[in-house]
Amino acid sequence: MLPVIASGILFHYHTHFRLKTLNHGTLLSSLIDVQYLYAKMQGGEQKKWRVIYVSGNVCDVQCKQIDHQLRQVQKALGKDSNRVNTVWLGGKYAELAKLKGSFAQQGHPDFSTNNKIYLVDPLGNLFMYYSDDINPMNVLKDLKRVLEVSQIG
Repeated sequence: MLPVIASGILFHYHTHFRLKTLNHGTLLSSLIDVQYLYAKMQGGEQKKWRVIYVSGNVCDVQCKQIDHQLRQVQKALGKDSNRVNTVWLGGKYAELAKLKGSFAQQGHPDFSTNNKIYLVDPLGNLFMYYSDDINPMNVLKDLKRVLEVSQIG
């Protein structure tokens, strides 16, 4: 009976406990459908994981460095590198306003969509994000873990 009671308490009051997690990014409480972000750009490749980097309107030196690092992360996946696409989006896309609205619906009204790295599953659901100052090795660790347990893509 004790495991049932403990699991009920953890389920209903999980926000009060500081349990250690293995992920390095910020995991979203509910998925956000973001197929509209890259549907025009990728031409029908729907069964791939996406690492989407969103920066300002102009890709400066830092933006190019982060984009290069994310492409290196993709190569470091080895045999799984063909399961992942990296996508750079500038801040001028109108779709980013829709993404910001999705975060506002989840209780983050002041969320900035620029200078973020997003992980998107093959079904088009955004489930994790990072700030642009994250160590690329942490993105690689999370991607390896996700690809290892994934049944899709």
